[in-house]
Amino acid sequence: MKEKFEKKTSGPRTLALYVHIPFCIRKCFYCDFLSAPASLEIKAAYVKKLLEELEYWKERLSGAYQIQTVFMGGGTPSCLLETELCSLGEMILSFPLFDDVEYTIEANPGTVSFGMAAAFRDMQVNRVSLGLQSANDEELKALGRIHTYAEFRRSYELLREAGFFNLNIDLMADIPGQTLQSYQNTLEKVCALKPEHISSYSLIVEEGTRFYEMQEQGALVLPDEDTDRRMYERTEAYLREYGYERYEISNYAKPGKECKHNLTYWEMGEYLGVGLGASSYLEGSRFRTEEDLKTYLSSSVKLSVEKEKHLLSKREEIEEFVFLGLRKCSGISVSGFEKRFGKSFYGLYQPVLSSLFQKGLLAESENRDKIYLTRKGIDVSNVVLAEFLLEAAEEL
Repeated sequence: MKEKFEKKTSGPRTLALYVHIPFCIRKCFYCDFLSAPASLEIKAAYVKKLLEELEYWKERLSGAYQIQTVFMGGGTPSCLLETELCSLGEMILSFPLFDDVEYTIEANPGTVSFGMAAAFRDMQVNRVSLGLQSANDEELKALGRIHTYAEFRRSYELLREAGFFNLNIDLMADIPGQTLQSYQNTLEKVCALKPEHISSYSLIVEEGTRFYEMQEQGALVLPDEDTDRRMYERTEAYLREYGYERYEISNYAKPGKECKHNLTYWEMGEYLGVGLGASSYLEGSRFRTEEDLKTYLSSSVKLSVEKEKHLLSKREEIEEFVFLGLRKCSGISVSGFEKRFGKSFYGLYQPVLSSLFQKGLLAESENRDKIYLTRKGIDVSNVVLAEFLLEAAEEL
């Protein structure tokens, strides 16, 4: 018999649901995510197992949680058959959902058709995230992307025609062959489309990727440090002109269009990840699902979930709360910290706070309830966050 989660308040707690689709048309040269091309048979078997896993969790969570956000990511969810997506959608809709649930699906340009958009509507998806990366076809080719900019435009316009009014576009800086001018051109073209949300990340070369192999061989030529810096500065300045507020280090949104699902992660809310290798955070514990595809497909659901379960210590929770919270431009709520952990934030971190305030890397709101990175602090955020981790290690 499955051990069910119990109510700990007068009503169900809020939960973010992530559903992982580990398939793509072709692996991009920079991608280190758990994804790969697969046959129709493998995809069908995966969807069947994923439905079993969702059913398992629906029973376990019954009465204890209500879904506030859904995010179907990958990989490329839109490389599944429309009927497969609708089956998953039907199962997700059988969970207890908030009336205003944010329901996001990732899609790659070139995989979106009128039928696919209709499937999204049937699933009651209300937010779509499109992976553009660049408006320059040569740069897309250098990344190993499967689409052109013209194909992206068709996908974007098709989604608008299908009635989707909350769209995100993913962009990338530091692409091989990219210049400041070509990046500016991408920003201009994207802003002209008026999406509700834009994510802009710098390329990071990860071990195990095609780019990593090229780098090891001396065959990967990236923009220099000065160009990288200017791209970074250009992003915030240009997007601000078009009404996009930066609310996290790499994310910009029109007012009220921030990604609620990702905010759950940054605010250390509870979330459940289902599917291959998906991570979860429930009742103070972190765990993941089986990440070997063959094992996942052949094992019972009970053996595939809650792998490597770890109950976070108070110190670990505090470190993560600070580390994740400072990624948000609004920063950390001091009163929220003290209510959650029963400790004085200023008392715990006074030495490091004094130093970072003096250096102009941190600031506080007028009522001293918010602590956040300054623009200068965002530029060296990894250094600032390391200071907090060191301080916590000494004090906790």
